[in-house]
Amino acid sequence: MIRKPADCITKAHIRTEIDRLDADLVALLAERFGYVQRMAEIKSSPDEALVPERVDEVLDRVAVAAGEAGLDEQLARDLWRRLIEWNIEFERRTIAARLAQ
Repeated sequence: MIRKPADCITKAHIRTEIDRLDADLVALLAERFGYVQRMAEIKSSPDEALVPERVDEVLDRVAVAAGEAGLDEQLARDLWRRLIEWNIEFERRTIAARLAQ
């Protein structure tokens, strides 16, 4: 049974729900990473890994969605910025390695 925050009356209830959400988040991040991997296969140069306009677009969209969901917009921006930075480095390394073969 999924409990809403207001329905949690013990710390164990809260921890159970956080663990459930963490598992969901990991699954979603893994799915997202599949697209990042595919993008690295499609791009032809490590220089293509960073598209500043796209980074800004994603961060802005995430901030709006976070605000609408009641999540701190700056927290969402910070989390996504780190995720995007990691993805960019992954793409650069992956594309460079493929081209070196």
